[in-house]
Amino acid sequence: GDVKQINVLFENGDTLPGQVLWNDAALDLAIVKVEAMGLPTADLGNSDSLEVGQLAVAIGNPLGLDFQRTVTAGVISGLDRTIRTSQYSVLEGLIQTDASINRGNSGGPLLNSKGEVIGINTVKIGTQVGEGLGFAIPINYAKPIIDELIKNGYITGRPLIGINGETVNSISRYYNIPLGVYVHSVDTNSDAYAKGIRSGDIITAVNGKEIKSIEELNTEKDKYKAGDYITLTIFRGGRTYEVTIKLEEYVPTTEQNP
Repeated sequence: GDVKQINVLFENGDTLPGQVLWNDAALDLAIVKVEAMGLPTADLGNSDSLEVGQLAVAIGNPLGLDFQRTVTAGVISGLDRTIRTSQYSVLEGLIQTDASINRGNSGGPLLNSKGEVIGINTVKIGTQVGEGLGFAIPINYAKPIIDELIKNGYITGRPLIGINGETVNSISRYYNIPLGVYVHSVDTNSDAYAKGIRSGDIITAVNGKEIKSIEELNTEKDKYKAGDYITLTIFRGGRTYEVTIKLEEYVPTTEQNP
């Protein structure tokens, strides 16, 4: 989901505000920036060369800060695993390990015997299913994203509809309008504007999938890249229209909306 505020805690106890530069809910990954110099960095390994049976070390804060920087060790138990994290979400290509990973370790590094980061710890299958089932996202998934951020200063190809809008609240039923995203304004340079989307429209679906909030609109939009086409269902003046638009590219020059 959308996190409003992030604080980054350092080993010496200092805390700095963090800014989310990029995130992908489908991959369970995010890049967070802090304004600080000279921070230590971890060496990244190569998750494509892993073999079952290799040493795996997980570091994290299981169950909160009382147990921060806990280290657990095990082996690589399996590769290229797929797990369902929710009704709508599946994570693929995961590293399986029997190093203990609990709530709070999630997001911590999984290391090899050289201390190189080979994965990022993610959700743990519930203990009712079985012990010793931890999973990590291979570090090679994150490398191209990191490299692009360093090279360009932002992630290219991120999609943008080109609107400023807000979630239609429950009062909508009194005015006989549907739930969705109310469009306040449209970027006149966008394809959405060229295709006729205007202030006052309500977006109710993306590619036929119903959306009821700006968060759901973003989730659907973020499944695509800049340059892709999506079909928006628009409610206007008591009628529903379908409009196919080309997604713009998000370039973080100013504060931008979906």
